[in-house]
Amino acid sequence: MPFLRKVKMIMQGFVGFRIPVWLRRLVTMLPTFVVIGFGANPTRALIISQVVLSIALPVPMAMVVWFSSSRRWMGQHRNRHSTILVASFGAAVVMALNLVLLWQTLT
Repeated sequence: MPFLRKVKMIMQGFVGFRIPVWLRRLVTMLPTFVVIGFGANPTRALIISQVVLSIALPVPMAMVVWFSSSRRWMGQHRNRHSTILVASFGAAVVMALNLVLLWQTLT
């Protein structure tokens, strides 16, 4: 659990305020209860949510590469050029696969 405490501390420092645990849990579980409450097929809802997440994934991936490569944000701990290249390649592969998925879906 020490890792989770560190992540919690980092997120609190990033957003600048504390969010109670009960509120975080409510916000993450509420969409599920709403979807099930409307009588949607849980399996289909799960598949749709995963498609949406796969389309949204490249944006945070690109931001993580950008932030972790920035001397302004990371200082001496910023990524090396080789790490930046590998991370950029991984993000580009995910983006390309999402474009292929969209192309296959729309045609």
